[in-house]
Formats: sequence, C-alpha cells, structure tokens
Amino acid sequence: MTTIEEFIRSRETIEKLAVRITECVERKSVRESRKLLDEANADLEVLKTMVANDIQVNVIGRLTAQLEGLSVKIVRMESKMPAGKRTAKKKPVKPAEPVKPAITEAPEIEVFGH
Repeated sequence: MTTIEEFIRSRETIEKLAVRITECVERKSVRESRKLLDEANADLEVLKTMVANDIQVNVIGRLTAQLEGLSVKIVRMESKMPAGKRTAKKKPVKPAEPVKPAITEAPEIEVFGH
C-alpha cells in the first residue's frame, strides 16, 4: 500500500512534466516534447496503481485528459514537420569565357579615294 505523500509526489512530477511539455510545444521542439510525453505517460501508469480513493481517481482522469490533449498537439506538430531537409536546386555553372587578348596596336584605317 502506498501513502498519500507518494501519490502526491508522483502527481506533482507528472504535472511538472506537463508544464515542460507545454513549453516544448510552444517552442516547437517535437523530439523533446515527445520524449517528455512518453516519460509522463509512464509515470501516469505507475500513478494509476497507487489509486486508493475517489479523489485520486479524479486526479488520474484529469492528468490522463491533460496528457492526451498534449499528445494531440504533438501529433499535429509531427505531421507538419518536413519530411527531410530539401536542398535548393543548384544553378548550372556557366563555363568561363575565354580570355580575349588585349589589343596592343591600333588598327590602321585606309581611306580609298575616288
């Protein structure tokens, strides 16, 4: 049999994780929020085994609903994530123009008369 203090500590841990998950969702940090959500769900499963009265059942229901809501947000973020980083199309490289020799002599102009 677990004590009420243990139940309260576990509940507070899950609530703190929920706050951190919310912050991660706001920062759009999908990986971290998913990791924290998995941790919170695991802690919630442990907390469910500690239920001893009706008030604790209500707490479990509230925490479950809160984590499910956060899970929906994370799934939406994951679906909006790009499939992979796309590289920009490379422009074809123009071949270098041949260097024209510099004219060192002025051309001679011949004028023909009539």
